[in-house]
Amino acid sequence: MALIVFVVSLFGMLFLGVPIFMSIGASGLILYAYGMGDMEPILLVQRMFNGLNSFTLLAIPLFMLAGEVMNRGALSKKMVRFANCLLGWVHGGLGFTVAISCMFIAAILGSASAAAAMIGAIMIPEMVNRGYSKEFSCALTVAAGSIGPIIPPSIPMIIYGVIANVSIVELFAAGYVPGIAMGIMFMIYSYFFARKHGYPAEPKPTASEVWKSFKIAAPTLLLPVIIMGTILTGMCTPTESAILAVAYALFLSCVVYRTLPLRELKETFVNSAKSAAMVLVVIATASLLSWAVTVMNIPQMMADFVYSITDSPAVFLVIVNVLLVIAGMFLDAGSAIMILSPVLLPIALSLQVDPLAFGIIMVVNLSIGVLTPPVGLNLYVVSSLSGMDILRIAKACMPFIVMIFAMLIVCSFFPQILTFLPNLLYA
Repeated sequence: MALIVFVVSLFGMLFLGVPIFMSIGASGLILYAYGMGDMEPILLVQRMFNGLNSFTLLAIPLFMLAGEVMNRGALSKKMVRFANCLLGWVHGGLGFTVAISCMFIAAILGSASAAAAMIGAIMIPEMVNRGYSKEFSCALTVAAGSIGPIIPPSIPMIIYGVIANVSIVELFAAGYVPGIAMGIMFMIYSYFFARKHGYPAEPKPTASEVWKSFKIAAPTLLLPVIIMGTILTGMCTPTESAILAVAYALFLSCVVYRTLPLRELKETFVNSAKSAAMVLVVIATASLLSWAVTVMNIPQMMADFVYSITDSPAVFLVIVNVLLVIAGMFLDAGSAIMILSPVLLPIALSLQVDPLAFGIIMVVNLSIGVLTPPVGLNLYVVSSLSGMDILRIAKACMPFIVMIFAMLIVCSFFPQILTFLPNLLYA
């Protein structure tokens, strides 16, 4: 009965349009009233506070601040120009530029919507002017933006690592495999799609033009090297690396390129604080719901249900993939991880599923959610940039969704694909 109360209360409120953090918090209160009324109410506040009382979680607002500084400082434009010089001259080259640029942005921000917004504002008008269809341009931007939370640093990976007590450094290392694979798949699809529809190739740049664009972009390209280099080598924790990212982004924007006036710094900090507050309030309420779910023994109920269907780890992961695709339609990745990890992770561990591989599968799967209505954030971002109807963009995204899901199925049967790099680096 507790499981039914949990599902109906949460998804019922989401269906009615109640804001996500309110839906999550109210579901936790309903579970408390249903089966834990004898406990002191102060425990509810303590659980919410404890959910945020983490040095590691401090990396989230810091990376978001780095992204806001980078966006206002127009640093992404320099990376896009360099990416276009590298591969813009092949068939579907502007599609290659979108994918590569989103991979660069992902290696700095860890946010799907930020990557889609930054690249979409630059590339969608450019692709349409060069003869690409608006549907394809928008769909590719939406899909490439989904790489944002997969190539590290990744906000959902930080959240999962804190909940599951899994090394965030190893999660970051594992994220490169699916993130780069997605980028390559999108580029291959862009090539054949462009050949089929006769989209033009860009003029091939000279060596001096490539060198010039590299020199302009080089200081910005150092940013992902600083972030991940310090983390993967153990020189910095993710939080310390995020501080370096903010300092370096400010230095580039205010001193080197001078594209961010000092008078705009206040607004930059305020906007990033508002964005971080939206994420952190979800984490606080999700901590309350996760605690209530655990106390009500819902994970064991779910485990008994799964065991009645299968005891195969691969089949379990396929079921999880389907469940997460559905959850991702209604919840953002951070919220879904906070809610579902305490329920699904104990089952995965009992079936001998590597918690590292399980976390990457969760993050990649939930990245599909930004491509699907009704809550697909990238759809709304790109729709506002392009003026195109959300449902038309969502329909054009279907080939990209199929590619991501096919990769997930392969990783579910061969999780070693996800764990070999962290095992190689940290065995």
